[in-house]
Amino acid sequence: MAHLRCAPASDPNPLPPIATRHARRRRLFRCDTQSEIYKTIEQRPDECKASLALKPLEPADKPRRVKVTATLGPASWTEEMVPKMIAAGVNIFRMNCSHRRGGVFEEVYPRIRKHAAAMGADVMVLGDLQGPKFRNGELKDDTPVTLVKGSSIVIKLQDGDADLTRDEDGKVTVTMGPTIEQSALLKGLEPGMRLLFDDGVLEVKCLTKESDAACTCEVIYGGKLKAKKGINAPDLEIDCAALTTKDVEDAEYLLQLDPPVDLIAVSFVQKGADLQELIDIMDRLAVPAEKRPKICPKIEKPQALTNLDDIIAKSGALMVARGDLGVELGHQRVPLAQKLMIAQAKRAGLYPVINATQMMESMITAPVPTRAEVADVFNAVCDGADSVMLSGEAATGDYPCETVKMMGEIIKEAEAAITMMTGMAAKSDGEAKAP
Repeated sequence: MAHLRCAPASDPNPLPPIATRHARRRRLFRCDTQSEIYKTIEQRPDECKASLALKPLEPADKPRRVKVTATLGPASWTEEMVPKMIAAGVNIFRMNCSHRRGGVFEEVYPRIRKHAAAMGADVMVLGDLQGPKFRNGELKDDTPVTLVKGSSIVIKLQDGDADLTRDEDGKVTVTMGPTIEQSALLKGLEPGMRLLFDDGVLEVKCLTKESDAACTCEVIYGGKLKAKKGINAPDLEIDCAALTTKDVEDAEYLLQLDPPVDLIAVSFVQKGADLQELIDIMDRLAVPAEKRPKICPKIEKPQALTNLDDIIAKSGALMVARGDLGVELGHQRVPLAQKLMIAQAKRAGLYPVINATQMMESMITAPVPTRAEVADVFNAVCDGADSVMLSGEAATGDYPCETVKMMGEIIKEAEAAITMMTGMAAKSDGEAKAP
């Protein structure tokens, strides 16, 4: 399986950003697909009636263009489940390096390649680097602290193991481990900037800086803060390396696999220079151009939207990672950002462009998706995504194979609708040009 690889940084003639064999397959699925659909509905109202939705638009056995990416985990990475997931329709397996431990990947990766070869399936593998993590520390006496709206709290780096997050007679101190990344966050924070805790449930605003390691904040949205909850800094471009020590170790592991992984995702990318770190590792390991995985930045910081052209220039693929992006950008802004990112990446020739996060979330515990989830997958295909991704649904869910099959069915319906509307649009254009 020959995929485009990222050329060495020293290569004066880097490889083109896309393999030409994909171009013809994607020609009908342009970046402006949704506008084409709306235009066709307006131009041909007698043909575009709701009754079109009463029957499948394509034969059930017609191959899909858009791929299903599935995250591996205990529910799907066993010897029994990997071939079942492939048979259900997985095209890309995601190995989440956040959970790389105990030699599991060393067992799972050969398993994927073995079963894909035996089944004659063209299966890609994406290694997903964890990226820097920002969390508050442990709690004094294991007691959650209450952040009261309008009150002031102190946020600081831990002075030692006993310096825990605490509430002392109404004076709340939130501590963070003194890692390189968290030190950079507090150092860069300025008055007026926000910090979000626990997926944005709690919000504070920086009032004053006592030092590079401590600040006083006002609580904007309060509530209970538990141990080790995630912290987001939506207003700050954090001045730290994109790859942590763990990421470097994981990247070295992924780059030395044989055969190599097809894609490596880099988390919390803020600018193009963040991707250079991974290219430098490839150079250091002397990975030949033909064996270099595509670099797939995960766009989950608002700063990345500003710097997207720079990021795309060093990328071979792209992931619209809507989880943290929604927390930092605002959930209501994510749909437009999704459409614009997919279009911008596809204009630049990146492949695949993956749309991710909570696409079929309810199927972690339910055998069928919600109607909103179905619409989300359908619309991502219409936006031009090359792949839609499953996370917990495939990694830990009760119905991993059923979820993959359902996602595949939604994709085929969306593709059939696009093909039909594109054909009608071409017919309308021909009629308009006729004398």
